[in-house]
Amino acid sequence: MSLDAQDWVWEHSTSKNTARLALLAIADKASGPDVSAYAGTTFLVRRTRASRTAVIKAIDTLLESGELEVVEGVKGPHGETRYRIPGAKGHTRKGGTDSVPVQNPNRSGKKTPRGTESVPGGSTIRTPRGSESVPHNAVNAENTDTTQRRGEQADARPSHPAPEDITPSPIDIDGFTITDAMRAWSLKTFGPGLDVDYETAQFIDHFRAQNVRRPNWPAEWQKWIRRSAKFASERATRPPLRAVSGGWQPYKQPDPSAYANDLGF
Repeated sequence: MSLDAQDWVWEHSTSKNTARLALLAIADKASGPDVSAYAGTTFLVRRTRASRTAVIKAIDTLLESGELEVVEGVKGPHGETRYRIPGAKGHTRKGGTDSVPVQNPNRSGKKTPRGTESVPGGSTIRTPRGSESVPHNAVNAENTDTTQRRGEQADARPSHPAPEDITPSPIDIDGFTITDAMRAWSLKTFGPGLDVDYETAQFIDHFRAQNVRRPNWPAEWQKWIRRSAKFASERATRPPLRAVSGGWQPYKQPDPSAYANDLGF
């Protein structure tokens, strides 16, 4: 199903740039008759190699175009949104399961002679002797064995795990997700100016990188949101600074009289 969904994106989608890459990433995981898949922002950032802001904008573009839809009432184990690709429903790629081998029109119906039928009349079959008696395939037997052993050694080498194969961190194992009550608390406490989804993604990425466990993830999340709101408030009220001897000081508008000259202007 994912190959058919990807083929639909390649052949029929009008999306471009990051939006096209994001749609291909979702199509790569799509399954089921509704052609849907879970895809979080962090996953799409990793797959598209784009910034978080660019990925969010790309998803909004795909939703507005109708090439992507949100499956309502369904969330992934870590709060991921489930998307469906409506245009790919029922699409089958060319050369898929319905394709058949092309017959060669120049092929004759004559069968290839075998056994004694292939011996010209009057000829005799001579028994090979000496080196002639070595089987044809045995000539390169040593090289074949060496190549096979090298292949087996290469297969035995450990491969670097793909992002999906990395051992999950404690925050993933514990199954932390943001609830409606947590969203309501943030909105009521700090207002709509704080981007809860962005801060939550930063929170999860931070503790995935630290690979540590907290006894109460919702309480730890609240501490993170409080700090983020505090930093945002401090940045908004911080006066502009100017460089002076000995360090930085708040910028003050100079007295116009400092620029006056002897002529009075």
